[in-house]
Amino acid sequence: MTDFARILSSAALVLLCVGFFSCDRPAAEETATAAAPTTTEPDGAPGAGLSIVFVKVDSLQAGYTRVADELSRLEENFNKAEQNHNARVAAFQKEVQRVQNQVQQGLLAPNKIQAEQQRMAKKEQEIMQQRDIALGSIQEDQLRIQQEFSERVKAVLEELQAENNYDYILNQGQNSAVLITNDRYDITPLVLERLNVAQDSVQ
Repeated sequence: MTDFARILSSAALVLLCVGFFSCDRPAAEETATAAAPTTTEPDGAPGAGLSIVFVKVDSLQAGYTRVADELSRLEENFNKAEQNHNARVAAFQKEVQRVQNQVQQGLLAPNKIQAEQQRMAKKEQEIMQQRDIALGSIQEDQLRIQQEFSERVKAVLEELQAENNYDYILNQGQNSAVLITNDRYDITPLVLERLNVAQDSVQ
């Protein structure tokens, strides 16, 4: 499980939420609603009248059923690949031990020993290549999932920004610069609802 987590962290899924800017604001501010929270400050204060909300990307990844299912499948594939590799290594070690025993007992001629050494080296190389191919395929799959997740979340955030005139949509989570937030301005449930509704319509 540690190796799987390391593979996923090599291309972390948290680098997708950025601030969205609205250059042309309407003359009158829309009334804040539960589905579209806004922030206001006293006139003259820095950032007065800005509409700022945030999402929790970690929660989006866990709550977006398509991504959760894809990651679960990816983890199963990784575990199978690891089990297959370990089985090959165990079989190879037994074969090496058998040849070593034959050498120690003097059952192999010098030319046969050299041939066995070359065969063992080639087999070891094949085992490592098979492992690299399996891990490379899993990493490519993970990058595809990341790309699709990022594109879909960005599309939903752009829809919400256009509908509600948000000035900023921030990300609160691990590796985020946002430390403390007010849950009143958390639109994560709204984003998740749209993500999963869109997935249901595709199915």
